[in-house]
Amino acid sequence: AGSASYTVSSVTAGMNNYSYRCVVTGTCSPAATSSAATLTVITPASITAQPANVELCSGTTASFTTAGSSNQAIIYQWQVSTDGGTVWSNIGGATASTLSVNAVTVGLNNNRYRCMLSTAACTVASTSNAAILTVRTNPNAGLTQLPVLSGLLPGQTTTLTATTGASTGGIFSTVWLYNNNPLTVTGNTYTVDAEHTGMYQVRVQENWPSGLSCSALSSFITIDAAASSRLFIFPTPNDGSFTVSYYNASGASVQRSIVIFDSKGALVYNSKFTVAGPYTLVNVTLPNVSTGIYHLVIGDATGKKLAEGKVHIR
Repeated sequence: AGSASYTVSSVTAGMNNYSYRCVVTGTCSPAATSSAATLTVITPASITAQPANVELCSGTTASFTTAGSSNQAIIYQWQVSTDGGTVWSNIGGATASTLSVNAVTVGLNNNRYRCMLSTAACTVASTSNAAILTVRTNPNAGLTQLPVLSGLLPGQTTTLTATTGASTGGIFSTVWLYNNNPLTVTGNTYTVDAEHTGMYQVRVQENWPSGLSCSALSSFITIDAAASSRLFIFPTPNDGSFTVSYYNASGASVQRSIVIFDSKGALVYNSKFTVAGPYTLVNVTLPNVSTGIYHLVIGDATGKKLAEGKVHIR
């Protein structure tokens, strides 16, 4: 380096902030020393973390993140391709290291997203890998009731049927809810009687090999109990095993009694039981009794008569 100019070839980032000066000597002393000149080496933006593919359900938010390295402020610009990566377009306002795509739709399925990283001084951008967005359709969740009854009486039932719609490639599963609590149901139908009135709903899930699960909730179906002053005894006639139920207007848990007499007035059955809700179905068995007509009295916790009826055993 013995001439009036000096060229530093193939500068590296490690040479940033090096200082250079020149000492000029001649016939006369002393030597003359120039001021120091500082070398600033700006490193182009390099990518240290690539955006990953995203798979999610329609209506949710997709996030893509990249990271870069430079000794200058990095400029980020996200781009999208809707044709498999042939043509790329800048996304307006997408100039942060993370891109959020809100409320994705199935129409965005298979879009590609990449980020261009540059600095103000080094404008030739480094390009990230392209990340693929996979958007899964949310399933349909339906719940129907047949027959549709305004209220159930003991002995009556109605059947609920869950529907899922067509699969889009995943595996369906259905979760039943009774008063917002999980209900164990095998198959897609459930029969409701007067003892199990309340709110029913199903959650349909479509599960994918990646572990993603997309779900939808059906509308609520509320099944009520119909008020009645009748004493229900069924089936009748019967073989000595039958069901008894009487309306509990308060719906609270209370004690009741059942007393049964034969045609001669002899006591053949006496039991107390707890009821809860509008109706509780109480199963009664009279072993080794003769055929005929029996008199049944249902009472409160103290034995006071609430209703009475006849039981035909054959």
